[in-house]
Amino acid sequence: MEIAEKFIGDICIISISGRIDTVTSKDVEAKLDGAIVERKEKMIINLAKMDYISSVGLRVLLAALKKQRQNQGSLQLASLQPFVQNIFKITGLDQVFQIFPTEEAAFQSLTYVEV
Repeated sequence: MEIAEKFIGDICIISISGRIDTVTSKDVEAKLDGAIVERKEKMIINLAKMDYISSVGLRVLLAALKKQRQNQGSLQLASLQPFVQNIFKITGLDQVFQIFPTEEAAFQSLTYVEV
């Protein structure tokens, strides 16, 4: 599993590749918690290269979403692979998270300003 972080303006984009399971979930949790502690109010988690997520991984993402909401921040998911997208649909988490088909679509939703 690999975790990469980049910033575009005030938006933190974290890309996760590989698997989020019992072994790797602590690393993901530490990275997300670090970004939240640093007050990264707008976060996108790009899952384009993630091919598996366990229940522990879902719990980590849910905990991060809860913390972001408590801080009046946002956390969006982007580019879910079909298997991972199916897990979110089966668990009903597709109704909890804002999920976008691409990182660009998630980015646009965070930068859109009504005139």
